[in-house]
Amino acid sequence: MEFLKCEICNGTGVMPGKVCGTCHGAGFAGIGDSQVFYWRSRINRSQLQQAKVERAVRSIFSALLAIFGLSGIGFVLAQAWPTLENIFTAQFWQISSLAKIIFSFSLITNLYLLTRVLRIQEDTENVQPSLRQPLKVVPDTWRDLLKLPKLRRLDISHAYTIDALGRLKDAYILASKLKHAQISPPHIFAGLLSSGAVGSLLTRLELDPKGLQERVGRALIEEALFAPPQEEPIWSEAAKQILIRAYCRAQQVKNEKVAAYHVLIETVLANERLQTILFDLGVDQDKLLNAVRWFEINDEMRRRWRYFRGAAARRPKGAMNRAMTALQTRILDRFSDDLTLLAGRGYLELVVDREKTFEEVLRILEGERKSVLLVGNFGVGKEAILDGIAQRMVENDVPGLLKDCRLVSLSIPKLIAGATPSEAEERLLLSLYDVGRAGNVVLALPNIHGAISGRTAGGLDLGDVLATEMNKGYFLAVATTTPEEYRALIEGSALGESFIKVEVSEPDVNTAIQILESKVGPIEYRTQVFFSYNALEKAVVLSDRYMKDHYLPEKAIDIIKEAAQHVRNKQGAKNLVRGEDVAEIVSQKTGVPATAVTETEAQKLLHLEDTMHERIIGQDEAVRAVAAALRRARAELREVKRPIANFLFLGPTGVGKTETAKTVAEVYFGNEENMIRIDMSEYQDKTSIYRLIGAPGESGGLLTEPVRKNPFSLVLLDEIEKAHPDILNIFLQVMDDGRVTDSAGRVVDFTNTIIIGTSNAGTPFIQESIKQSKAMEEIKKDLVERELKQYFRPEFLNRFDAVIVYKPLTEPEIIQIAKLILAKVGKQLEAKGIMFKAAEEAVAELAHAGFDPLFGARPLRRVIQERVNDALANLLLTQKIGRRDIVILETGGQLRIEKAEKL
Repeated sequence: MEFLKCEICNGTGVMPGKVCGTCHGAGFAGIGDSQVFYWRSRINRSQLQQAKVERAVRSIFSALLAIFGLSGIGFVLAQAWPTLENIFTAQFWQISSLAKIIFSFSLITNLYLLTRVLRIQEDTENVQPSLRQPLKVVPDTWRDLLKLPKLRRLDISHAYTIDALGRLKDAYILASKLKHAQISPPHIFAGLLSSGAVGSLLTRLELDPKGLQERVGRALIEEALFAPPQEEPIWSEAAKQILIRAYCRAQQVKNEKVAAYHVLIETVLANERLQTILFDLGVDQDKLLNAVRWFEINDEMRRRWRYFRGAAARRPKGAMNRAMTALQTRILDRFSDDLTLLAGRGYLELVVDREKTFEEVLRILEGERKSVLLVGNFGVGKEAILDGIAQRMVENDVPGLLKDCRLVSLSIPKLIAGATPSEAEERLLLSLYDVGRAGNVVLALPNIHGAISGRTAGGLDLGDVLATEMNKGYFLAVATTTPEEYRALIEGSALGESFIKVEVSEPDVNTAIQILESKVGPIEYRTQVFFSYNALEKAVVLSDRYMKDHYLPEKAIDIIKEAAQHVRNKQGAKNLVRGEDVAEIVSQKTGVPATAVTETEAQKLLHLEDTMHERIIGQDEAVRAVAAALRRARAELREVKRPIANFLFLGPTGVGKTETAKTVAEVYFGNEENMIRIDMSEYQDKTSIYRLIGAPGESGGLLTEPVRKNPFSLVLLDEIEKAHPDILNIFLQVMDDGRVTDSAGRVVDFTNTIIIGTSNAGTPFIQESIKQSKAMEEIKKDLVERELKQYFRPEFLNRFDAVIVYKPLTEPEIIQIAKLILAKVGKQLEAKGIMFKAAEEAVAELAHAGFDPLFGARPLRRVIQERVNDALANLLLTQKIGRRDIVILETGGQLRIEKAEKL
């Protein structure tokens, strides 16, 4: 927007000792596309004093009127009390008396007083709508501006709410008290903090007004250091631009008045210091814009509700149009709902941010005279678009062809309920005949795929009947379906040719937040709790990130409904639903840790290596790499469009590769069961790819289906070098894009998985290199650059975040592993009430017997199983040990029993 200064007063609105005669005090104007905006009302010391005197005079006059009016009525009632039962008879009022004269004047006085009060409350104008025709001549001077028609030049000061005007006066008073030369954006912001509307907005943003006042106060003090004090502050150019832009914003969003929150957003956008203050408190520009949009949406909903009530009263009732040419649709009414009737009564919710789709649909209906098929996934808002079209019809905001029309939703389930195929076909034909006869009906066909062969009772294909009738051209329709049903049943068919397809995509995050803002009112009323902005934002962001099987905005709406009920049950009514409450619901539904990191969890993450080393002996590099990846994921410092981490573990058998994966599943995913283990040796043929993603016509594969059902999992690809190279190609996309499409056409999300491949490839090279005392980094470099190329393609290896080489275990490490295995045995006996101990010498003896550098810890497990577990099993079966007994493993594999004292 360009701005124009009065050339006489240089934009100040005043001349020495008087108001500028050219601009009449406005001084500054904003030039829009079709209109020019300026603020003419004066806010200064003399105006405030005058307003104060006027208020006092009005109050005194109103008080006198009230005293006279109430006294007169009281006098009449006192006089008429003995014959009060006759007051409602004609004879009583026909008799002339002083009391009745006083009563009449009192009644007139009270009615006048009521009119004065209402007029004061409504002593503002509405925001004028923008004009379609742009300015033919853009004014260069104020004299040129005055030549424009009145509809083209608007004094915006009368469109501000009383609350907003009061806060602007507070800004002037603040600047005057501080003796500041100019009223700047921080003064306006400080004044707005006392607004009820702004206070509600700050509560939604979980901000403390007092804390904001302190920060803004410091900004004002710093600002005063650079300007000399002045008794009478003037409105700065930045302040005047704010007032004009606030009006333009209210005009753009079709609000009736310029409210305090319109001024707030423009004030913040105009001042970097205010943006920094809010940013430090966790409120960025998008968050503030969406929060203000919440209040604008509520204002628009109130306006539209009033409008629809009035418009519905003006529309003919039932099926009749204004021209009285439409006919009744009795058969159609049995199987349908009149959406325009529901819209007129205010039963349909406001549709937000679907203007482009509305325009496209209406353009096709009007311009091409063809029906429209809305194609979109479940939950993206196809039904809402039908509601929005109905609302536009009630507002008459539709092309000429659709004016005075009804949008009637035909229900396929109602058509086929309890009917034979022939009866269902007859019902459809009679309903369509009603549509054609009425002449003012546009048909809505939600979920039109329900009418096609195989979807109806008896396999009747109502789609062919519908296509035949549509091709006759005597009615228009707007139908909905999903992409899957469109591809399978409609695309390329006669029915598909009858429609023009319009894609309905999933809304972006900001749009989805604004849609939620339009939906929370009824939820808050029903549950008696209130939503913070962070709760709505979290519902959208977290559901978009973690619930890939569903679509915005529907999935986010479901989340906030659950969160509201959860807070009501847990904390009671009148409480605030916060972001953490929503994150808790998402975590419960998905298993993903979406809540903020607590101090306890932070300490656990910081010491993750120690926790993992309780189960993994040695292999420090592997433990460090995995722990670092988990910390990045929990701190949300990872690439969200890829899996959490992709690791390739290389090394001999029995060194802890699989145990590391199990440890990660337990520590990060909560349970070892949250591990999807796939033995890649079973996929040596390229046709086995269908086992992973599902064969055509099947529900899913061994890889895709478990991840789709539990997206927060660890995927272990065991012995990955044995899989066919074409099988490995599928993991190129998984590890790079975090998604893959299964046989049913569903996109399966892998962005919340950790993918670990284990391999024995290059084991002889690793063992030989360690014997030569080569450094692990050198071994890994040689492996990746030479040895592994005979097993994997370079592009596959490059997809891994880290290739980790596991070194063969040493005998001291085997001793530590033996202690871990024996500790598990002890836990099993502890469950039976028996204590188990092992002497250090006995542990070392077992470790020595089970030590084999080629096979790692696997021989050790067999030794412990044969020497310890088998002997314990015999003792248990022969009942030689019982509860409270102590079993001690000694050298030579001997088990000594210390019997408990008898009670």
